[in-house]
Amino acid sequence: MARNRELSQFSAALVVDDQSKNVGIATTAAPRVGIGTTNPSHKLDVYGAINSTNDVKINGTSVLTTAENDAVALAIALG
Repeated sequence: MARNRELSQFSAALVVDDQSKNVGIATTAAPRVGIGTTNPSHKLDVYGAINSTNDVKINGTSVLTTAENDAVALAIALG
């Protein structure tokens, strides 16, 4: 049986599902999560470097693929 834990305060909740290992954040207001900051200005605000062992996507588009495509286009343009 799954065991869920919830930490809540001021109508916001952090839910940890021990079985699926999922962590969810819910709130009645527009949630903002800060890593390394206590005053995030975006939905996810990271103060410091971000490391990914795979890829990062913006609106579903791979940053890695976009960078590779831009480099190829630049190389073609420069001849």
